[in-house]
Amino acid sequence: MLWMMIALLVSLAALLAAAAGVARHIWLRRSHLNSNPNAGPIPKPPTGAALDPAEEVEPETEL
Repeated sequence: MLWMMIALLVSLAALLAAAAGVARHIWLRRSHLNSNPNAGPIPKPPTGAALDPAEEVEPETEL
């Protein structure tokens, strides 16, 4: 029973550490974005297909 309580407390500590890391990451990211208004999310690539689907497939070679 004691080892279950220890495992619970260790798991709780790990969960709190992970939550603190996520909160710190969000805090730093927001402060960076507020200090530099030109820094935004990474732009997405254009949605238009550059190649036909047939060109993307490699041709099979016969042996």
